[in-house]
Amino acid sequence: MDRQTGKTFKNKLLIKKTALLVIDMQNDFISNEGYLGKKGQNLEAVQKTIPAIQSMIGHFRRNGMKVIYTQTVHHKYTNTENWVSRTSQKSLDPSICRPNTWGAEILEELKPLEDEPVVVKHRYDAFLDTDMHLILRAAGIENLVIVGTQTNLCVDTTARRAYMMDYVTIVVEDCVSTPEIEFHRPMLDNFQKNFGYVMSSREIIEKLKELN
Repeated sequence: MDRQTGKTFKNKLLIKKTALLVIDMQNDFISNEGYLGKKGQNLEAVQKTIPAIQSMIGHFRRNGMKVIYTQTVHHKYTNTENWVSRTSQKSLDPSICRPNTWGAEILEELKPLEDEPVVVKHRYDAFLDTDMHLILRAAGIENLVIVGTQTNLCVDTTARRAYMMDYVTIVVEDCVSTPEIEFHRPMLDNFQKNFGYVMSSREIIEKLKELN
């Protein structure tokens, strides 16, 4: 990608201060049999990120680094008229990521380990009314590496919030996705220019290797 002049990542990704955040890799967002797949959305771009995300999770785990997941769950009592009307399609059928459904579950091949936190969220922002900040603060995390879906919604909103809370925030460009592919690159370019950093999984792994 076209890196912004003067915007070079120079921070240290120390093992004890860096966490991987895996956003919403759930059946309803990823599987052809999930909510979006059944609505006819082309999920090929989303599904292509799975191996790269698996690789990142494996690397963090092997190095004893913190891996945190988010899981979107929409209860009837957390849905508001304003929220369910965010698009016309969802206002007519707000049945995505319902509690205790297969669709809300995290993909089997990306399942969190027993001791890895899963932050349940009800909006795009993984910090809004959740214990995300407490988990990060308690672990002494300063650097947040973000992977998952969807680039222009939950990834973007969460990454911006993390940056505003003074976490050094990196979005991993080959590990984030959206079926609305026209919004994917603009989000990454905007985030790199005006917020944190956009790097490849290869760059992240090299940074971790050279400093630890």
